[in-house]
Amino acid sequence: MGFFNRFFKKVEEVNKAEADISELESAFTLASPLDEANDFWKEIAQNIIVNTVKATDNTVERAFILIDMGQHPSFHIFYQIDGHLLKWHELENPTIIDKIQNELLPQASNVSKAVNDKFIQVNHPKISFAELQFEWATGAWFSHIIWEDNDDINLKAEEISSQWFNTLSEEIKNKPLDSDAKLSWYP
Repeated sequence: MGFFNRFFKKVEEVNKAEADISELESAFTLASPLDEANDFWKEIAQNIIVNTVKATDNTVERAFILIDMGQHPSFHIFYQIDGHLLKWHELENPTIIDKIQNELLPQASNVSKAVNDKFIQVNHPKISFAELQFEWATGAWFSHIIWEDNDDINLKAEEISSQWFNTLSEEIKNKPLDSDAKLSWYP
């Protein structure tokens, strides 16, 4: 979050009595370059989630996105609909499938480059994989990052996607739609 966003958010919290006025001073502190890179990633992650859900005309209970930011960037997307987990290409509506395939999936390379360029600029390891979760009922979203210096970077995107899909298929059976809690990651 940029300086002005942080500052105005803190002012709003003080006005709502959610924060003490003495906390305003901390809002004047400029973020480090690494904080700025992380904030940029969070903005991009939120945009990916919004676009992934909007592509379905907001008809999903949950959305899950694996982003491969390696040499061959890609999005692996699954949705929970009516209590079942489906991969994006298994959806029934051909218009939605077309929208995902032609508008959303091609953005993976640009996302990978934009995000990882920020981390490169601050001499931080790049993101190899990121997993995103979104729950419609609560609006909660969660992110899990596998950095390039992590042992799990040797995994293939297809393996992560497959294992995560299998894990989530079982887990969603027991997790209420308004849980406001993250589900499992893989690995």
